[in-house]
Amino acid sequence: MTQATKSRRLAKWASVIVLIIVAIYFVGAARQHIDSIPPIRWDLAAWLALMATVLCMFVNLVCGGLMWMALLRDQGVRLPALTAFRIVGMAQVAKYLPGNVGHLVGQVTLASAAGVPIGVSVTTMLISTLWLVATGMAMGGAGLLIYLDATAVLDVPIPSTPFMAALGIALAISPWVAVWLLNRVLPGLSRRLGSGQMVALPRFGTAVAVAAGFIFCFFVFGVMLKLQATYLFGVNEGNVLTFTLMFTSAWIAGYLLPGAPGGLGVREALVVALLGSVVGTGTAIGLSVTMRLATVLGDGLAFVVGYSLKWLTEITGAQRRLGDPS
Repeated sequence: MTQATKSRRLAKWASVIVLIIVAIYFVGAARQHIDSIPPIRWDLAAWLALMATVLCMFVNLVCGGLMWMALLRDQGVRLPALTAFRIVGMAQVAKYLPGNVGHLVGQVTLASAAGVPIGVSVTTMLISTLWLVATGMAMGGAGLLIYLDATAVLDVPIPSTPFMAALGIALAISPWVAVWLLNRVLPGLSRRLGSGQMVALPRFGTAVAVAAGFIFCFFVFGVMLKLQATYLFGVNEGNVLTFTLMFTSAWIAGYLLPGAPGGLGVREALVVALLGSVVGTGTAIGLSVTMRLATVLGDGLAFVVGYSLKWLTEITGAQRRLGDPS
């Protein structure tokens, strides 16, 4: 057995152990606080709020398609906005498969069918992931520092503002550093990924747009939580900023843990742990379930719309070929 195989198995078992721990925590918290979970008020406002949060998730996926399109342009590949969204929307449902990488494989496969070189797809998705993690860690870290008693929980002093600023800058420039190192250290691999050309450094304008896009998406999650807390559970505690930073911490942890399909279990456990101090543990448990429902339905809606766009494109193309005199 090679060292790489041992490392993969170790990582797999570590993720399984973490998933078991968070599952035990979530089930235990649910059993302990089940009586304090407020009932959902299934009135018109609640249904509208639920539908609005599903649409919010759909908007986030549209934003994801636009950001990917911008990154592709930096690598010399121009993809129509509808095609970019169709690919991203259809691929997202695969993130619920075991391994938490199905959506990445699906996006590469669909992009290849649309004419995007596999190397370019992989490169842009890597750059996008780096900025996603950088933005998520910065916002999630801010949430932990602002809304949790870090000195009591972690028994460490709260990092200074200059340190946090330096860390934020380091995270923000990480995609540029990664591409520069790739071109400098592994030029052959860079050319293979770039279909014969060196991988291009992202433009500054693209970087700003992508970072702003991810910040927007995380704030959309905060809006979703606020809508659900207010109109589904009748809870007015907490504001959008609080919900955004807290949920970002939970989301990025679920995203980074290998093997957790769509962050399932990890995100819910951390939502309960973090938001319980804001809205109460019972409401936090309810929100963890309704947020998962809204995001799954939003992913499903994006898949249906993306597949419909694919079907319409094929039908239109077939009609044009039938009408071709040749």
